[in-house]
Amino acid sequence: MKDSRYTETICRDFCNYFKDGKEELKCGGYEFLMEHLTLKELVRLSDEICTKESLKISVPADNQDLFDRVCGRCDFMIDGCDYRDGVAAPPCGGYILINELIRR
Repeated sequence: MKDSRYTETICRDFCNYFKDGKEELKCGGYEFLMEHLTLKELVRLSDEICTKESLKISVPADNQDLFDRVCGRCDFMIDGCDYRDGVAAPPCGGYILINELIRR
């Protein structure tokens, strides 16, 4: 089950795919961020990089290590991932936040 505080920051604020009612499904980025960042650290990062509207920045889609470690455990991968497959689609919120951590 998702933690509503993490969901607000990762999903609602950064993920273009977020829909209410999917509380039992988590992307790999969500899992990773919950395991490695406290809520306080996550909120600080979120506040520093703004919201999904201002994050139309280039997020590299060629980070195979990130795909292997994070996306491989994603509940949504059963349907595939347009972003990862090179289709003109934005990454999920978890990927955006983790990529920002790596960039920093």
